[in-house]
Amino acid sequence: MVHPHFLLHLAIILIVAKYISALSIKFKMPPVLGMIIAGIILGPSGIDIVKTDIVIKWLAKLGVIMLLFSAGIETDIEQMKSQGRISLFTASGGVLIPFALGIGTSLFFGKDIFSSTLIGTVLTATSVSVTVMTLIELKKLHSPEGTSILGAAILDDVIGILLLTFVFGLHGEGKNITLSITKILFYFAAAFAFGFFLFKPILRFTKKINVDSGILSVALALCFFFAWAAEKAGIAEITGAYIAGLFIGQTRHKRTVREGIDTLGQSFFIAMFFINIGLETHLENISGNPLFIILVIIFAVSGKIFGAGIGAKIGGFTWLQSVRTGIGMIPRGEVALIISSMALSRGIFTQTEFSTTVLIVVISAVITPPLLKITFKNKGV
Repeated sequence: MVHPHFLLHLAIILIVAKYISALSIKFKMPPVLGMIIAGIILGPSGIDIVKTDIVIKWLAKLGVIMLLFSAGIETDIEQMKSQGRISLFTASGGVLIPFALGIGTSLFFGKDIFSSTLIGTVLTATSVSVTVMTLIELKKLHSPEGTSILGAAILDDVIGILLLTFVFGLHGEGKNITLSITKILFYFAAAFAFGFFLFKPILRFTKKINVDSGILSVALALCFFFAWAAEKAGIAEITGAYIAGLFIGQTRHKRTVREGIDTLGQSFFIAMFFINIGLETHLENISGNPLFIILVIIFAVSGKIFGAGIGAKIGGFTWLQSVRTGIGMIPRGEVALIISSMALSRGIFTQTEFSTTVLIVVISAVITPPLLKITFKNKGV
């Protein structure tokens, strides 16, 4: 339902987002951190003057799609190929160690095997939205670490979905795991075939018909189509948006599309996404065993730093590059919340596990920008 004061809330969000970003820059902090904190203050956990509703949620969703689309456009394919081995090791370490820590901690506190396994699955899911925005602000998106993080995050997403399907399948609530794997593989095969063979002809034809902003509109349509198809295949829509961006980035219209997306995204949609993280945070509803919650949050952060970091080191990075990569893999987001919501609705999670996931999402989003900034200040590699 649309809030009756929706337009006023929209005005407040946009004004606060820009002013808080300017303030964050003045104090040498990433603007994304300021926007998340501003959302918490404006929302139910703070002064509660702005309400998120279905329209704001959809605008936020478009924001994160545009953010990853833009990241795809900016990605250097050749560099990604060269970092493929590192991305694979990064993703593997960033999944295995948090997964094991989540299961072990939950079993220690008396959780059953299904809830323990799902808590482990929640800890595997990486959402690079915050990381991408921070890397863009630091002008490090094209760095070896940035490229490896993006590649590893895609692998994380697929592994997390497969784990989720497997656990729900064992619990008697999920789909056939073979079907899920087939859908995911088919999606990637179809997406890469479509992007490789059709993107350039489509954009060439659009250029010929010579309509205002035709290239940008069609590029956005391709982005949304890839995002929709990814969601239907059981993958996060941001993965589809990122893949679409990769192929747009290989065309001669890359600059036109990137400038248009940057204008649209940075002035409106992307701010909505980061403010909405804070608006959807309900710190007042968090309950459960404090020690369990604290330990899971600690392991959610340290598991990614050490797991993904060690994987990056094995892949060939220096220790400093590995630490940066591990930090970049810390944030959790929509995939973690989807897993928790599904587990809560099926009675596998209690409010404690769900509240813990919310805290992980908020804390990981808040601590990642300053940690990345600190590590990138060190010029050594």
